[in-house]
Amino acid sequence: MRLPQSADLLYGQLVALSGKAKRTWAADHTSAAVPVRDGEIDVGELAEATRRFARGVQAAGIAAEDWCVVRLEKPLDVLVAVCGLTAVGAVPVLLSPGLEADAAHTALKTVPHSMHLLVARARAEEFPDALAVDAARLVWEDIWEQDGEAGTATDTDALPQHGVERSPDSPYLVTHTSGTTGVPKLAVHTRASFYQQSVIQTRMLRLLRLRGYAAFATSPVHIRTLSALLTGITAGVSLLILGSEQRDSVREQLERWRPEYLETHPNTFVTWEDLADAGVMSSVRVFLATFDATHPRTVDRLLAGSRRRLAVFMEVYAQSEVGPIAFHVRTRRRRRAGVETELAGHRVGHAIPGYAAIRVVDENGTAVPRGQAGRIQVRAKGRFAGYLNFPEKFTQNLFEERWWDTGDWGSLGRGGTLRLLDRQVERLEGAPSGIALEDVLLSRIPDLAEVVVLETEEGLLPVIAGRPGAEPVGPEEWSAATGDMPALAAPLSVAWEEIPRTATGKVRREVLRGRLADMER
Repeated sequence: MRLPQSADLLYGQLVALSGKAKRTWAADHTSAAVPVRDGEIDVGELAEATRRFARGVQAAGIAAEDWCVVRLEKPLDVLVAVCGLTAVGAVPVLLSPGLEADAAHTALKTVPHSMHLLVARARAEEFPDALAVDAARLVWEDIWEQDGEAGTATDTDALPQHGVERSPDSPYLVTHTSGTTGVPKLAVHTRASFYQQSVIQTRMLRLLRLRGYAAFATSPVHIRTLSALLTGITAGVSLLILGSEQRDSVREQLERWRPEYLETHPNTFVTWEDLADAGVMSSVRVFLATFDATHPRTVDRLLAGSRRRLAVFMEVYAQSEVGPIAFHVRTRRRRRAGVETELAGHRVGHAIPGYAAIRVVDENGTAVPRGQAGRIQVRAKGRFAGYLNFPEKFTQNLFEERWWDTGDWGSLGRGGTLRLLDRQVERLEGAPSGIALEDVLLSRIPDLAEVVVLETEEGLLPVIAGRPGAEPVGPEEWSAATGDMPALAAPLSVAWEEIPRTATGKVRREVLRGRLADMER
């Protein structure tokens, strides 16, 4: 397994690309760090901005092996900050702008390291003071307003061409988990683990032979987004970086840039289905989603909206801690399965060759027969190094021979196909899989935008949200859609906005359950 050097990572690869980029990148937002002219970004200017910022943080006293909390809002700003901090050998601790301030402080409370702070002006009140004695507190916009640049290097803090070299097993950056079941865990990715996650993605991307723009509308601080950016930079792909998931903004950007590749969170794709129907995604040849299960109905509508003859949808089963695990490629020619097969679990495909291995075990860690449900465990080249704030949870989930327990419940078919049933803590007694129930209901009732099946004392309760402007689901329609399914209670209708979600669109089921309980009191 090849060990990375600084030239292989974000800063080094961006600097290398800057001199040979064939065309500009694009973005739907501005940045304090780099000029965005009519939506276009010069890659050379982007690389220069990261270099200036790296020198600026050196001047502020941030050095190799230091840790720095990053609380920024715009994807371009996050990219420059991560590149600049890692260039000097510091470790960015990235917090999503969608993470509530209380949750952010709670996640940092048990971190054993002294940390610097880099915060956007809009978030400055959340962190009124430095995080530690002798630590720097930097406001992003203020840095760039100082004579129009982020700082000047001195003879003693000259930056190496590809950034400061550190050992492959040293921390590179820290991202956080979704926090669907509690306080987000801060996952430490080493230079080697981050590089390995990107290497396998680069191999897959090159097989796609992209010639047009690759558009990303994903959480800018997530490991998937950052490894995908390194993948795109390494492969020399022109990137369209979207900071807004709002339909009107997305429509404008997709119609202007006509991307060949489009990636966002699964539940964001749900809200874009009507854009696909309207032909806005006609240029897209490759759709990709990770973070969560993507419902079959959404996949069908996205593919139907593409005018590319061989359009595909790639669903990647992945986790922050280990990167991509399995993938499933869908085309328009999908063979319809019977309801029993559909309810057996959400199919997420086969393990990624040369990168990940998958096994399913019982509660004692013993492998179960093929087709039987159990705990999904993974062994992957890009597995992270541990949790910065909950080190004990790392050891709890790490088994012999480097097997990592994902916290998911699923089954492996005879041919090695993995089916995802539910999170282990969200397993249902009244049905094999809540995710599968939701898949079927959304496919059968087109006017639904979301279905969340919760198990209560009275049985399985479907919480549903209709599409904007859609008529409420009537008793007859509901009865027709659920007649051959496990017994379900009458659905509870809520607005889409009332369903609590993480920054990547995942439903926070326990929070939703608590809100419903409060409503009943």
